Amino acid sequence: MTPVFLLFLAALGLSLVLTPVARWVGVRFAILAIPEARTVHVKPMPRSGGLALFLTFFACLALAGALLPEAAARYLADRPMRYVLYGACLIFAVGFADDKWTLPPKVKLAVQIVAACVACYGGARIASFSLPGDFIIHFDLLSYVVTVFWFVLLINAINLIDGLDGLAAGVVFFACAVQAVLAGMRGEAHMAALFAVLAGATLGFLRYNFNPASLFLGDGGSYFLGYMLAALSVSGSVKSQIGAAILMPVIALGVPLLDTITAPLRRFLRGRDMFEPDRRHVHHKLLSRGWSQRQVVLFLYGITIFLALSALVLVNLRNAPAGVFLVVVGAALVLLVRKAGYFSYFAMDKIFGWLRDVSDDAGFARGRRTFLHHQIEISQARDVPELWERMTEALDVLRFDLAEMTLSEAGAGSCRLAPELPGPEAGSGAPVFRWRREEAAGQERELLCSPTVMKLELPLLGKTGKPLGALWLVKNVAADPINEFTLRRVENLRRTVIAALEGLAGAS
Repeated sequence: MTPVFLLFLAALGLSLVLTPVARWVGVRFAILAIPEARTVHVKPMPRSGGLALFLTFFACLALAGALLPEAAARYLADRPMRYVLYGACLIFAVGFADDKWTLPPKVKLAVQIVAACVACYGGARIASFSLPGDFIIHFDLLSYVVTVFWFVLLINAINLIDGLDGLAAGVVFFACAVQAVLAGMRGEAHMAALFAVLAGATLGFLRYNFNPASLFLGDGGSYFLGYMLAALSVSGSVKSQIGAAILMPVIALGVPLLDTITAPLRRFLRGRDMFEPDRRHVHHKLLSRGWSQRQVVLFLYGITIFLALSALVLVNLRNAPAGVFLVVVGAALVLLVRKAGYFSYFAMDKIFGWLRDVSDDAGFARGRRTFLHHQIEISQARDVPELWERMTEALDVLRFDLAEMTLSEAGAGSCRLAPELPGPEAGSGAPVFRWRREEAAGQERELLCSPTVMKLELPLLGKTGKPLGALWLVKNVAADPINEFTLRRVENLRRTVIAALEGLAGAS
């Protein structure tokens, strides 16, 4: 029996013993998960399970020094590993404190960054990344940034999927098991031992955490597992060129990593706090489809196993086959998650609409640039009649049918939009400008009485609130529907006209 397998069994046995102790600690000191709108449990549950994993790992770490060959044991006491363990203690302590007192999200993120920096300072960093075909990316000064991002990504990936009984621990178990096999194939006994200890600890914990769970992992446990996965994947014997070691957790943890990357983006696009918890993760989506907790967990286990085995195959391929296989695996992951309905949470039509709005606001859209030309022409008008003529060109572009502008320094004018009706009272001195699109000739009465037309009355007010007049616009939306930019163009037109009128008044 190999030392690695002995360590796995030791971690499994110790976790089975310590997890009930951790549950007692959670109940005794009120470290409880209280049911909320976004949670699926219905009664308070101890969330101190991470304590058992933390203690199991460090106890087996001491045992590994005695079981492993001397050369492998030395790696467990070298500088990079010491700093990794310092960071592990920090991240667990903050997570466990959050389980008890609920810390602000920004505080937790700051500590995650600090813990990552500790490991990076000790030497566990991503200096470069090797791709199939002997293609190497060197990060140089960005090494710290890339490494910290990697740590924060994996920590939050495990934390985000810790929403159902046994989900996070099970996913970590499969990822660590495959990582242990891969490390053994590379001849890295110390890394194989560490991954085997994590795998054994999580498997023993699953005895009590699988549905129906008697305790939860908690932030202390999820932070610790995510941190250790990130640290071990960049702490192998080849520290300067990291390819397969990172590729393994990226692929094996494909679902939680995808969830972690898209969750803040989804919240940002919906105008929510990027750190605000919600019920829109992939496992929540599956639950909303009527799946049971156990069905969701087993389904995601299956995806993780498939991806983990795919990663194992991938890292043993070379050059073109590796690239093709990676594309196939990535496409399969996207299809599986999309089939689960996850991307519907993005409301893609709304997001594309938002992107169109951004493009329009930034002036990238051709329609916006074309209308900007008309705005510039209006602003450069030398008198009011020329201003009106250029306004009508813009209104024709917007496909309005009728328009009328009444100017009045005293604001006494009225806008009627019917040529046969009297305009401003005689002697009021309010200039009136009327326009109709060529296709609307002879249809004024019908347009004004039709229930399918849009009628807009826009006040023209100066900067000080002084009334400059009013603008009326009519458009038959049945014959020519408005688009998402019509009203925005109208408001741009109104502001341009006001600025032009004030400029002409100042010049006179």
